[in-house]
Amino acid sequence: MTPTTLILFYLLLAFTVIFSTSKASYYVDELDKKSNISGALIGGLLLATVTSLPEFITSITSTLALGKPGLAFGNVFGSNIFNIVILALADLIFVKKLFFNKVKSGRKTNSFVMLMYVIFMLPLLLNRFGWLDYDTIGITIGLTFNIISLIIIIIYFMSIKSMREDEAFENEGTTKLSYQKIVTMFIFWSIFVVIGSYYITLVTDQLSTHFNLSSSFAGAIFLGVATSLPELTAVMTLMRLNNYEAALGNIVGSNVFNMTIISVVDFINIKDNIYDELVWNIELRENISYLLILGLINSIILMIALVRKKSLTKFTYIIPSVGIIIAYLIYIGLSV
Repeated sequence: MTPTTLILFYLLLAFTVIFSTSKASYYVDELDKKSNISGALIGGLLLATVTSLPEFITSITSTLALGKPGLAFGNVFGSNIFNIVILALADLIFVKKLFFNKVKSGRKTNSFVMLMYVIFMLPLLLNRFGWLDYDTIGITIGLTFNIISLIIIIIYFMSIKSMREDEAFENEGTTKLSYQKIVTMFIFWSIFVVIGSYYITLVTDQLSTHFNLSSSFAGAIFLGVATSLPELTAVMTLMRLNNYEAALGNIVGSNVFNMTIISVVDFINIKDNIYDELVWNIELRENISYLLILGLINSIILMIALVRKKSLTKFTYIIPSVGIIIAYLIYIGLSV
């Protein structure tokens, strides 16, 4: 296919993912109205898992089918940065809602995301200063599996526990839909999210070849943005519905789930150690280092927005969101 055809196909798939996620988000909101489960848990676990399915499918496809783990790393870490940018953009678009002043959950989950960033950065730092022979931190349990992946999975289950401990907020509104109708339609639209995500991976690989882009940069931009479209659609939908807890829970829940995708890919990929590519591929290591550093910075800025005292003016209120967007633009500038 020509580059123009690929771009058009990419946009068509992106639209499919956006529309399908919008529908899935609607039924998540209906479930929130019908159940006594907190919006934080629904957004952070149920919706986050579905909106992160594109990252999951594309990361497995790029590693196992295409043999390019760099796409997987760029996809996951690029998606995480863009996810927080989504939250910042939504905050600015709906600035009159001052939603950071209203949400009461998400802090614990975001702290786990920050911890995961540090875990992923540690071997790169130790290797950079020559303090570690990377092979010494690999463990074998019948398959090639790295101890970092094991630690990340443990942290993920700890984050789920923290979501369950979040206060259950009173749900506003009612719905006439039955549980069966809600669940059936939610699954129906989630399937389209997965199918669209799978083909976006294949198109992205061809785009990176046509435009001579590195796998990690293509993963962070084409895949990272495309697979974050579900989060974008979900957050905008939930913000319009004033379901702030589910909107925030979706983003921080997606980020912690995305990090765990690397562990799953590492477990499934029995032929190679994907972390070897991350450490010894100089071009990949440089780009991923940018993603990890800026991802951690954005997560810290988000935490500041969540724990600070309520802002009295809109000017001081928007400072964290503006800072998050600037950090993302810095990454683009460093990577081009």
